[in-house]
Amino acid sequence: MSNTSHYHDLIIVGSGGGSMCAALYAASRGKKVLVLEKSGYYGGTTARSGGVMWIPNNRFMKRDGVEDSFERARTYLEALAETFEDAPGATPERRERFLKEAPAMIDFLVEQGLELDRVPFWPDYNDELSGGCKTSRCVVAAPFNKKALGEWADKLRPGFLDLPATLDEALAIPYVKRSWAARKVFVRVAFKVIGALLTGKRYVSCGAALQARLLQAALSHGVEIRLETAVRELLENNGRVTGVIAEHNGKREQLGASLGVIVGAGGFAHNQALRKQYQPGTNVQWSSAPVEDTGDMHLELQRIGAALAQMEEMVGQPC
Repeated sequence: MSNTSHYHDLIIVGSGGGSMCAALYAASRGKKVLVLEKSGYYGGTTARSGGVMWIPNNRFMKRDGVEDSFERARTYLEALAETFEDAPGATPERRERFLKEAPAMIDFLVEQGLELDRVPFWPDYNDELSGGCKTSRCVVAAPFNKKALGEWADKLRPGFLDLPATLDEALAIPYVKRSWAARKVFVRVAFKVIGALLTGKRYVSCGAALQARLLQAALSHGVEIRLETAVRELLENNGRVTGVIAEHNGKREQLGASLGVIVGAGGFAHNQALRKQYQPGTNVQWSSAPVEDTGDMHLELQRIGAALAQMEEMVGQPC
Protein backbone atom coordinates (compact mmCIF):
# COMPACT_ATOMS: atom_id res chain seq x y z
CA MET A 1 0.00 0.00 0.00
CA SER A 2 1.32 3.43 -0.91
CA ASN A 3 1.50 6.49 1.29
CA THR A 4 -1.17 9.16 0.93
CA SER A 5 -1.06 9.72 -2.83
CA HIS A 6 -4.07 11.90 -3.47
CA TYR A 7 -5.59 14.71 -1.46
CA HIS A 8 -9.13 16.02 -1.72
CA ASP A 9 -11.01 18.59 0.28
CA LEU A 10 -13.76 16.09 1.08
CA ILE A 11 -14.13 12.33 0.76
CA ILE A 12 -17.62 10.84 0.84
CA VAL A 13 -18.24 7.14 1.43
CA GLY A 14 -21.28 5.80 -0.42
CA SER A 15 -23.30 7.21 -3.31
CA GLY A 16 -26.86 7.34 -1.97
CA GLY A 17 -29.04 10.43 -1.85
CA GLY A 18 -27.50 12.01 1.25
CA SER A 19 -23.97 11.43 0.02
CA MET A 20 -24.61 12.90 -3.41
CA CYS A 21 -26.42 15.95 -2.09
CA ALA A 22 -23.41 16.64 0.16
CA ALA A 23 -21.02 16.09 -2.75
CA LEU A 24 -22.97 18.45 -4.99
CA TYR A 25 -23.16 21.17 -2.34
CA ALA A 26 -19.45 21.02 -1.51
CA ALA A 27 -18.44 20.95 -5.18
CA SER A 28 -20.72 23.88 -5.97
CA ARG A 29 -18.71 25.83 -3.37
CA GLY A 30 -15.47 25.06 -5.16
CA LYS A 31 -14.33 22.09 -3.11
CA LYS A 32 -12.52 19.08 -4.56
CA VAL A 33 -14.81 16.14 -3.79
CA LEU A 34 -14.25 12.39 -4.13
CA VAL A 35 -17.12 9.88 -3.77
CA LEU A 36 -16.16 6.24 -3.10
CA GLU A 37 -18.73 3.54 -3.91
CA LYS A 38 -17.85 -0.09 -3.29
CA SER A 39 -20.35 -1.57 -5.76
CA GLY A 40 -20.22 -1.41 -9.53
CA TYR A 41 -23.33 0.77 -9.58
CA TYR A 42 -23.85 4.35 -8.53
CA GLY A 43 -26.93 5.34 -6.52
CA GLY A 44 -27.14 3.17 -3.41
CA THR A 45 -30.39 2.02 -1.87
CA THR A 46 -31.86 5.42 -2.78
CA ALA A 47 -31.89 4.42 -6.45
CA ARG A 48 -33.97 1.34 -5.62
CA SER A 49 -36.42 3.27 -3.47
CA GLY A 50 -39.35 5.56 -4.10
CA GLY A 51 -37.01 8.50 -3.65
CA VAL A 52 -39.47 10.26 -1.35
CA MET A 53 -38.02 13.15 0.69
CA TRP A 54 -39.95 14.35 3.76
CA ILE A 55 -39.45 18.12 3.68
CA PRO A 56 -41.83 20.20 5.84
CA ASN A 57 -42.63 23.77 4.85
CA ASN A 58 -41.16 23.31 1.37
CA ARG A 59 -41.51 25.64 -1.62
CA PHE A 60 -44.02 23.37 -3.36
CA MET A 61 -46.40 23.41 -0.39
CA LYS A 62 -46.33 27.20 -0.52
CA ARG A 63 -46.96 27.07 -4.28
CA ASP A 64 -49.95 24.75 -3.79
CA GLY A 65 -51.41 26.76 -0.91
CA VAL A 66 -50.86 23.97 1.63
CA GLU A 67 -50.46 25.42 5.09
CA ASP A 68 -47.31 24.49 6.97
CA SER A 69 -44.65 26.17 9.09
CA PHE A 70 -41.42 25.57 10.99
CA GLU A 71 -43.38 25.64 14.26
CA ARG A 72 -46.02 23.18 13.09
CA ALA A 73 -43.42 20.72 11.84
CA ARG A 74 -41.44 21.09 15.07
CA THR A 75 -44.56 20.27 17.07
CA TYR A 76 -45.00 17.10 15.01
CA LEU A 77 -41.40 15.99 15.45
CA GLU A 78 -41.51 16.68 19.18
CA ALA A 79 -44.62 14.52 19.49
CA LEU A 80 -43.01 11.80 17.39
CA ALA A 81 -39.72 11.89 19.33
CA GLU A 82 -41.54 11.18 22.59
CA THR A 83 -42.05 7.61 21.39
CA PHE A 84 -38.27 7.01 21.33
CA GLU A 85 -36.37 6.59 24.58
CA ASP A 86 -32.91 6.69 23.02
CA ALA A 87 -32.54 8.79 19.89
CA PRO A 88 -29.20 10.68 20.06
CA GLY A 89 -29.39 11.26 16.33
CA ALA A 90 -32.62 13.19 16.77
CA THR A 91 -31.92 15.65 19.57
CA PRO A 92 -34.00 18.84 19.71
CA GLU A 93 -31.04 20.73 18.24
CA ARG A 94 -30.72 18.29 15.35
CA ARG A 95 -34.46 18.35 14.68
CA GLU A 96 -34.52 22.13 14.56
CA ARG A 97 -31.50 22.20 12.25
CA PHE A 98 -33.21 19.72 9.93
CA LEU A 99 -36.42 21.76 9.82
CA LYS A 100 -34.43 24.89 9.00
CA GLU A 101 -32.09 23.39 6.42
CA ALA A 102 -34.32 20.86 4.63
CA PRO A 103 -36.43 23.46 2.75
CA ALA A 104 -33.21 25.35 1.94
CA MET A 105 -31.76 22.11 0.55
CA ILE A 106 -34.72 21.74 -1.81
CA ASP A 107 -34.27 25.35 -2.93
CA PHE A 108 -30.57 24.65 -3.56
CA LEU A 109 -31.30 21.51 -5.60
CA VAL A 110 -33.86 23.36 -7.73
CA GLU A 111 -31.30 26.13 -8.29
CA GLN A 112 -28.87 23.44 -9.47
CA GLY A 113 -31.35 22.39 -12.14
CA LEU A 114 -32.96 19.36 -10.49
CA GLU A 115 -36.59 19.00 -11.51
CA LEU A 116 -38.48 18.24 -8.31
CA ASP A 117 -42.11 18.42 -7.25
CA ARG A 118 -44.45 17.63 -4.39
CA VAL A 119 -46.30 14.34 -4.16
CA PRO A 120 -49.97 15.45 -3.99
CA PHE A 121 -50.99 12.89 -1.37
CA TRP A 122 -48.48 11.28 0.98
CA PRO A 123 -49.65 11.93 4.56
CA ASP A 124 -47.25 11.92 7.49
CA TYR A 125 -47.00 8.37 8.82
CA ASN A 126 -48.30 9.57 12.19
CA ASP A 127 -50.56 12.32 10.92
CA GLU A 128 -52.83 11.94 13.94
CA LEU A 129 -50.15 13.56 16.12
CA SER A 130 -50.22 17.27 16.79
CA GLY A 131 -48.67 19.13 13.86
CA GLY A 132 -49.11 16.19 11.48
CA CYS A 133 -49.89 16.77 7.82
CA LYS A 134 -52.80 14.88 6.25
CA THR A 135 -51.94 15.78 2.64
CA SER A 136 -48.23 15.74 1.82
CA ARG A 137 -44.92 17.23 2.88
CA CYS A 138 -43.08 14.95 0.47
CA VAL A 139 -40.92 15.86 -2.52
CA VAL A 140 -39.79 13.61 -5.38
CA ALA A 141 -37.80 13.96 -8.60
CA ALA A 142 -39.43 14.03 -12.02
CA PRO A 143 -38.79 11.08 -14.38
CA PHE A 144 -35.41 11.35 -16.09
CA ASN A 145 -34.05 10.21 -19.45
CA LYS A 146 -30.91 8.44 -18.29
CA LYS A 147 -29.39 8.61 -21.77
CA ALA A 148 -28.52 12.17 -20.78
CA LEU A 149 -25.90 10.66 -18.43
CA GLY A 150 -23.82 9.39 -21.35
CA GLU A 151 -21.26 6.80 -20.24
CA TRP A 152 -22.74 6.83 -16.74
CA ALA A 153 -26.19 5.71 -17.92
CA ASP A 154 -25.52 2.00 -17.44
CA LYS A 155 -23.70 2.61 -14.15
CA LEU A 156 -26.84 3.93 -12.47
CA ARG A 157 -28.25 1.31 -10.11
CA PRO A 158 -31.51 -0.04 -11.62
CA GLY A 159 -34.66 1.14 -9.89
CA PHE A 160 -38.08 -0.44 -9.73
CA LEU A 161 -39.88 1.86 -12.17
CA ASP A 162 -38.15 2.38 -15.51
CA LEU A 163 -41.06 4.35 -16.93
CA PRO A 164 -41.82 8.01 -17.68
CA ALA A 165 -44.28 7.99 -14.76
CA THR A 166 -44.36 9.97 -11.55
CA LEU A 167 -44.65 8.18 -8.22
CA ASP A 168 -48.32 9.07 -7.77
CA GLU A 169 -49.05 7.81 -11.30
CA ALA A 170 -47.28 4.54 -10.51
CA LEU A 171 -49.32 4.12 -7.34
CA ALA A 172 -52.56 4.65 -9.27
CA ILE A 173 -51.91 2.14 -12.08
CA PRO A 174 -52.57 -1.04 -9.99
CA TYR A 175 -56.19 0.17 -9.58
CA VAL A 176 -56.80 0.35 -13.33
CA LYS A 177 -59.53 -2.32 -13.17
CA ARG A 178 -61.40 -0.57 -10.39
CA SER A 179 -61.08 3.15 -11.03
CA TRP A 180 -61.76 5.41 -14.01
CA ALA A 181 -59.20 7.87 -12.63
CA ALA A 182 -56.60 5.07 -12.65
CA ARG A 183 -57.54 4.20 -16.24
CA LYS A 184 -56.92 7.80 -17.28
CA VAL A 185 -53.51 7.66 -15.60
CA PHE A 186 -52.74 4.37 -17.35
CA VAL A 187 -53.58 5.83 -20.76
CA ARG A 188 -51.50 8.95 -20.05
CA VAL A 189 -48.48 6.88 -19.02
CA ALA A 190 -48.94 4.55 -22.00
CA PHE A 191 -48.73 7.49 -24.39
CA LYS A 192 -45.57 8.70 -22.65
CA VAL A 193 -44.05 5.21 -22.95
CA ILE A 194 -44.82 5.11 -26.68
CA GLY A 195 -43.33 8.58 -27.08
CA ALA A 196 -40.16 7.50 -25.29
CA LEU A 197 -39.83 4.41 -27.49
CA LEU A 198 -40.26 6.48 -30.66
CA THR A 199 -37.67 9.05 -29.58
CA GLY A 200 -35.16 6.54 -28.17
CA LYS A 201 -35.33 7.79 -24.59
CA ARG A 202 -34.72 5.56 -21.54
CA TYR A 203 -36.66 6.87 -18.59
CA VAL A 204 -36.17 6.10 -14.92
CA SER A 205 -38.40 7.32 -12.14
CA CYS A 206 -38.65 7.57 -8.34
CA GLY A 207 -35.35 7.08 -6.50
CA ALA A 208 -33.42 6.27 -9.66
CA ALA A 209 -34.56 9.56 -11.19
CA LEU A 210 -33.45 11.48 -8.11
CA GLN A 211 -30.04 9.82 -8.21
CA ALA A 212 -29.68 10.37 -11.95
CA ARG A 213 -30.41 14.06 -11.54
CA LEU A 214 -28.00 14.38 -8.60
CA LEU A 215 -25.33 12.56 -10.59
CA GLN A 216 -25.74 14.83 -13.61
CA ALA A 217 -25.44 17.93 -11.45
CA ALA A 218 -22.50 16.57 -9.44
CA LEU A 219 -20.54 15.61 -12.55
CA SER A 220 -21.11 19.09 -13.98
CA HIS A 221 -19.38 20.50 -10.88
CA GLY A 222 -16.40 18.17 -11.19
CA VAL A 223 -17.22 15.63 -8.48
CA GLU A 224 -15.02 12.55 -8.90
CA ILE A 225 -16.79 9.21 -8.40
CA ARG A 226 -14.97 5.90 -8.11
CA LEU A 227 -16.99 2.70 -8.39
CA GLU A 228 -15.89 -0.72 -7.11
CA THR A 229 -13.82 1.06 -4.48
CA ALA A 230 -14.41 -0.07 -0.91
CA VAL A 231 -13.30 1.90 2.14
CA ARG A 232 -11.44 -0.47 4.45
CA GLU A 233 -10.32 1.95 7.12
CA LEU A 234 -10.91 5.48 8.36
CA LEU A 235 -7.66 7.29 9.16
CA GLU A 236 -7.32 9.46 12.25
CA ASN A 237 -4.92 12.21 13.27
CA ASN A 238 -5.23 13.96 16.65
CA GLY A 239 -8.86 12.92 17.04
CA ARG A 240 -9.88 13.94 13.50
CA VAL A 241 -10.70 11.66 10.58
CA THR A 242 -8.34 12.87 7.88
CA GLY A 243 -8.67 10.24 5.19
CA VAL A 244 -9.35 6.64 4.28
CA ILE A 245 -7.71 3.50 3.07
CA ALA A 246 -9.61 2.43 -0.05
CA GLU A 247 -9.36 -0.79 -2.03
CA HIS A 248 -9.91 -1.22 -5.76
CA ASN A 249 -9.17 -4.43 -7.68
CA GLY A 250 -7.28 -5.80 -4.68
CA LYS A 251 -4.98 -2.78 -4.40
CA ARG A 252 -5.13 -0.48 -1.40
CA GLU A 253 -4.50 3.23 -1.47
CA GLN A 254 -4.34 5.88 1.22
CA LEU A 255 -6.42 8.97 0.42
CA GLY A 256 -6.38 12.21 2.38
CA ALA A 257 -9.18 14.72 2.94
CA SER A 258 -8.40 18.18 4.34
CA LEU A 259 -11.99 18.86 5.44
CA GLY A 260 -12.73 15.33 6.61
CA VAL A 261 -14.82 12.35 5.57
CA ILE A 262 -18.61 12.04 5.29
CA VAL A 263 -19.92 8.52 5.76
CA GLY A 264 -23.21 7.89 3.94
CA ALA A 265 -22.75 4.20 3.34
CA GLY A 266 -26.20 2.82 4.07
CA GLY A 267 -27.19 0.17 6.59
CA PHE A 268 -26.51 -3.46 7.38
CA ALA A 269 -29.41 -5.18 5.64
CA HIS A 270 -27.13 -7.91 4.26
CA ASN A 271 -25.07 -8.57 7.39
CA GLN A 272 -26.70 -11.50 9.17
CA ALA A 273 -24.44 -11.20 12.23
CA LEU A 274 -25.49 -7.59 12.84
CA ARG A 275 -29.12 -8.52 12.20
CA LYS A 276 -28.87 -11.27 14.80
CA GLN A 277 -27.35 -8.84 17.28
CA TYR A 278 -29.68 -5.89 16.76
CA GLN A 279 -32.77 -7.24 14.97
CA PRO A 280 -33.13 -10.88 16.03
CA GLY A 281 -35.55 -12.93 13.97
CA THR A 282 -34.86 -11.07 10.72
CA ASN A 283 -33.05 -12.43 7.69
CA VAL A 284 -30.82 -10.94 5.00
CA GLN A 285 -32.93 -12.71 2.36
CA TRP A 286 -35.86 -10.45 3.17
CA SER A 287 -34.15 -7.25 2.07
CA SER A 288 -34.54 -5.32 -1.17
CA ALA A 289 -31.45 -3.25 -0.37
CA PRO A 290 -28.35 -3.81 -2.54
CA VAL A 291 -26.28 -6.83 -1.52
CA GLU A 292 -23.36 -4.49 -0.75
CA ASP A 293 -25.35 -3.10 2.20
CA THR A 294 -23.28 -4.99 4.79
CA GLY A 295 -22.64 -2.47 7.57
CA ASP A 296 -18.89 -2.12 6.95
CA MET A 297 -18.87 1.50 8.07
CA HIS A 298 -20.94 0.79 11.19
CA LEU A 299 -18.18 -1.51 12.35
CA GLU A 300 -15.40 0.85 11.29
CA LEU A 301 -17.00 3.87 12.96
CA GLN A 302 -17.55 1.84 16.10
CA ARG A 303 -13.85 0.88 16.04
CA ILE A 304 -12.79 4.53 16.23
CA GLY A 305 -15.26 5.35 18.99
CA ALA A 306 -18.45 6.50 17.29
CA ALA A 307 -21.73 5.85 19.08
CA LEU A 308 -24.30 3.51 17.54
CA ALA A 309 -27.97 3.97 18.38
CA GLN A 310 -31.41 2.91 17.16
CA MET A 311 -29.84 -0.10 15.49
CA GLU A 312 -33.08 -2.00 16.09
CA GLU A 313 -34.98 0.37 13.76
CA MET A 314 -35.77 -0.60 10.17
CA VAL A 315 -38.07 0.28 7.30
CA GLY A 316 -40.25 -2.74 6.58
CA GLN A 317 -42.86 -3.56 3.98
CA PRO A 318 -45.24 -6.28 5.22
CA CYS A 319 -46.30 -8.45 2.29
